[in-house]
Parts: sequence; structure tokens; C-alpha cells
Amino acid sequence: MKLTHHNGDDNPLEGLKILLPGVPVRSNRGWMGYCSVVLFPLKDEWGLFDTGHYSDRFLLMEVLKTLQITPDDIRWVVLSHLHFDHVLNLSLFKNATVFLARAELEYAEKVLEGSVEDPSIPEIWPELLRNRDVQLIDRMVKLDHGVELVNFPGHTPGCLAMFYERLKTVAVCGDVIKNAWEAETGVPGYPGVATQQTRNNVKQIKERSDIIIPGHDRPFQICSGGVDYLTDLNWQVTGSFFPGNQNEVLINLDLEKGYYPKQ
Repeated sequence: MKLTHHNGDDNPLEGLKILLPGVPVRSNRGWMGYCSVVLFPLKDEWGLFDTGHYSDRFLLMEVLKTLQITPDDIRWVVLSHLHFDHVLNLSLFKNATVFLARAELEYAEKVLEGSVEDPSIPEIWPELLRNRDVQLIDRMVKLDHGVELVNFPGHTPGCLAMFYERLKTVAVCGDVIKNAWEAETGVPGYPGVATQQTRNNVKQIKERSDIIIPGHDRPFQICSGGVDYLTDLNWQVTGSFFPGNQNEVLINLDLEKGYYPKQ
């Protein structure tokens, strides 16, 4: 249960804009894959951290339009890793230089040839990268003053996180940290992932950053005994189950920003 309302700055994310919020949900049909898509400024250009997947596409285009940004204005795209929910809208951003960990590319090649199994990596990933300016990252790279990409193997061998340092340091984590539970416990919510490596990654990111934008949750600060969420979230599910109402609201989840203690 939420206890207090967060009274932070009007712009707690240091200029970053969450275009699509991450949602930590799955169903008996599998992972829904609603990842955080984050817009960030670099000099006079725009960058994007992750792209979402096909079911996000129309929402992503609408949000960019409200900001008066076209897909051609995006000059940098960071792919945290090559799972479907993070990469399938890459084709929208044809002018963008793509940043990807070398270890992730090598991992995806093994998946494609069948020596490694990972059903979340789409078979079309080579087509997404074909004829693109792809910058491969070995361990870390600085994109700009105060903007750094770092490889944190664990969820996949080439998972990237971005540290965005202004007055505060914001860690845009992709699936290095998927949600607040992983940040609190260090225990991954994905089968087959090394728990100790996840704990080490979580520890390093928490030590370096003030704010965490996870791959599949709202941005938050870690506080004593709980989590301080920095944004609200509304997540609604509708359905048309005959003979019930068409487009009937099945789930309407309204979560306010603020401090939530660990229960």
C-alpha cells in the first residue's frame, strides 16, 4: 500500500522522457513485453533507448507526434538487447546509428544457428540491422559528456544499461533491472538467468545511480524499506467476450507515484 506522495521536482528524470512506460505483467499466454522506451537528448540530436515491439508502434508514433519529433529526427538508437519486445520498431528509425553490445550480436548469431536456445530473439533480427550503421560495444562507450553505455551480462550476454549524468545520475537499465522487485531482491524474474550475476549487476547500478528506469516498470528511487516511484501509471485491459459487452474494461489499474513500503 502506498503511504506518502512523492514531492520531487517537476522534472525528476533530468530531461529524459519516457515515451512508453514499462509494465511488469505477463499472462498464461506468456510475456506481454511492454518495455520502457526512453527519449534522450545528445547535443542537438535525439536518441532513443529501446524501441518497443509491433503492438506498441501506433502509440509510439502518437507520442512522438505530440512532441513534434519525427522518426527521422532520431539519430541514435540504443538497443539494450535483441529480445523482440525491445527491437521490433527499429525499422521506423532509418537515419539512426544503432548501438549494440558485441556480445549480444554474437549471442544472437548462436541463437540463429541453433546452438543456443532463446525464443525471445526474433529470427528477423539480421534484417533489422542490415545496411545500418551499427556501432558495436565491447565493455563501455561514452556517447556524450555524462552519457555512457555499459555492458552488464546476465539477462543476456550483451545487455546494455545507460548512465545519464546531470545533477543526478539516471540509470536506464533495459532488462539488466526489469522491475522494482529485481532491484530490491537481486533475483531475476526470467528463467535461466544467473542469479549471482544479476545481484552483482543490481549492486553496481544502485551504487552508481540516483534514479532507475527499469526495463519493465516505472522509474523509481530505492529508499529504506521500499521504493519511491516517480511517475503514475494507468494500465487498462479491455476485451470483447461474446455475449458480454464489446470493449469491456476487464482491468483498470491506476497506480500513483510515491513511496511504497516493502510488504
